[in-house]
Amino acid sequence: ALKNAIDVGSRPMGENVWGGKPALVVSASPGAIGGFGANHHLRQSLVFVDMPTLQQPEAYIGNVPQHLDGDHFDQSTTQFFSTILDSYLDFLERFTN
Repeated sequence: ALKNAIDVGSRPMGENVWGGKPALVVSASPGAIGGFGANHHLRQSLVFVDMPTLQQPEAYIGNVPQHLDGDHFDQSTTQFFSTILDSYLDFLERFTN
């Protein structure tokens, strides 16, 4: 569904709504590799629609159920999200100034 939405927003030719908009890809999965394949496939699509994407830190959250404490993530996962967000906000500044 997400890939389809990206495709629709990039049409018709010459009217790409995504072009130049900075992106961040975070994937999460109950499995060990945290959606690695889906994350990279989405990154390929974002290159095609001209969306600069934060490259580091890469954000794969694996074994999600083990990192949840009720409705909240554990402290280390919350800190990782904070690191990702801080990096993205720094990246975003390059496009807003």
